[in-house]
Amino acid sequence: MRVLRAFTVILICACLLPHQGLGAKGLDPRKVSVLYLGDPYPGVTPYLAFELDAFIDADPILCYHHGGAQTQLVDIYKYMRIYMPRNEREYLESYDAVLFSDAYRRAFQDKQLIWVRDSVIESGVGVAMVAGLDSYGASTSRPAASWERSVIEDVLPVTVPPPEYHHNWIQPYVNPAGARIRVDDYSDEFIASLPFETDPKFMWAFNGQIVEEKQGSSVLARWMLPGFNNPPCYSTWIQGEGRTFAMLHDWTGTTDFTRWEYYHDFAINLMLYITQRPLPTDPVLVHEYRANVHQVSIGKSMILSLIYFVESFGGTARQIDREIQVLDQMNIDAGEHYLDNDFAAAVAASEATLEKFKEIEELSIKVKNEALLWVYIVEWLSVTGVSLISGFLVWTLMVRRRLYQEVRSTRLSKTVER
Repeated sequence: MRVLRAFTVILICACLLPHQGLGAKGLDPRKVSVLYLGDPYPGVTPYLAFELDAFIDADPILCYHHGGAQTQLVDIYKYMRIYMPRNEREYLESYDAVLFSDAYRRAFQDKQLIWVRDSVIESGVGVAMVAGLDSYGASTSRPAASWERSVIEDVLPVTVPPPEYHHNWIQPYVNPAGARIRVDDYSDEFIASLPFETDPKFMWAFNGQIVEEKQGSSVLARWMLPGFNNPPCYSTWIQGEGRTFAMLHDWTGTTDFTRWEYYHDFAINLMLYITQRPLPTDPVLVHEYRANVHQVSIGKSMILSLIYFVESFGGTARQIDREIQVLDQMNIDAGEHYLDNDFAAAVAASEATLEKFKEIEELSIKVKNEALLWVYIVEWLSVTGVSLISGFLVWTLMVRRRLYQEVRSTRLSKTVER
């Protein structure tokens, strides 16, 4: 009876304690689970930023078709069968946000698009669409890629033009040099979370699409195209419980935008924005933390390659492995500050992590040199031994001529005399 009463008390206390539920897929509720549809790889895309950032947990599905120039339809359908949630419940339990970045419309079943639309209105899932050759109205040559009159268009903050609209693409129809982007609402929390400027190169886009804003949506930035009434470039809309975002220029490849120092910050903050999470108010401080994490990640991958190289020569890298475990824990601790929005502490912790990485880098060079010492010795002995033997043979043949009997005449000389 005492055991039963104790269990009852514990159960009641557990029920009375404040409950902190897990987010999508059982993740830490501070994180955002993103379904990245379209072009997560290869090339320059925000997917690497998502992989490195503590806020984001992204699942990629490659469904970028572009007329077969990229991924074949048979492969796209295979990826969708394997990786797309099987039913609406699984989808709702898995994701906080859906990103359409050059996602081919015909890759989706109608019911899947209905899940996405309904989840925005009823469950607060965030949705963003990024311009590209498989986005919005696509082009006159590829009407099957157009998102016009799709259920996704119902929740987007813009109206998608029909594919026969010849000005879907800014270049080359509208302006061969691209078009300038002008921020309209600097007070918006997404715009305020980034250091947008007035005339830098990244505020000009070579490729982009033209759409019309919907009534009730908020335009954050516009194309400077007076002939088209300065159409929206960045716009957002609250639909039911969720937020959607339309981005009308591409964000992949090697463009001025992808070379922007805050390119990764833009993508990460956008995922926080569409899921209505708090956004950082000090973009410089947050960028410093993210840059440190990126640098450590790249350096760590190089050290792991060095470990493989050392072990292939029979060396041991256990000491480096132990130090990398310490580095990983330091990185996790810095990420905890970051997830708690304590960015000053996150930067300090990431700087300590970066210093630790430099120590491991020096240790790795030392271990590599020790592992290769015997290689150098064996190589030196081999070269020296061959040199000594060659020298001895030359000395024997060319110098110690007394070891050989002198021949006064040869058969050839006798034949000549005759």
